[in-house]
Amino acid sequence: MRAKIANFGLAKSGMNAITMHIVGTQGYIAPGYLADGVVSTKMDVFSFGVVLLELVSGKEAIDEEGNLLWASAIRTFEVGNEVEKGRRLREWLDKGVLRETCSMESLMGVVAVAIACLHRDPTKRPSIVDIVYALSKSEDIGFDVSDEGIGSPRAMAR
Repeated sequence: MRAKIANFGLAKSGMNAITMHIVGTQGYIAPGYLADGVVSTKMDVFSFGVVLLELVSGKEAIDEEGNLLWASAIRTFEVGNEVEKGRRLREWLDKGVLRETCSMESLMGVVAVAIACLHRDPTKRPSIVDIVYALSKSEDIGFDVSDEGIGSPRAMAR
């Protein structure tokens, strides 16, 4: 999902580059990249947020009508009322995920991380270290860790 960088060289920080040749998969591309061509690690954070949404919703990054999953998620969860947010989450989640042993609190946490990754301002998106920390705090890791090593995941793959 990383965009190709044309021969424009890296910016002074070594963390950003500017390209005029837009390359990427629609639905995963951060809006700022399309606007200004600045490539950074925060683009990958945005794309990771989209992947998290795909995992919990069972939906594609872009549907048949061209609607973006990340835009739908932001509209769906922009409510202040936690009860309403929970109701909307239950409707929005993949029904297979709801049948698994994950707690609703854990699923809300994953969606909150995903939404944070989608912030329009790349500087306000979490770092990948922050994302890993937030996801690892979950009580429902999803794996059985025993003396034999890591067991099978509880969630079923499609």
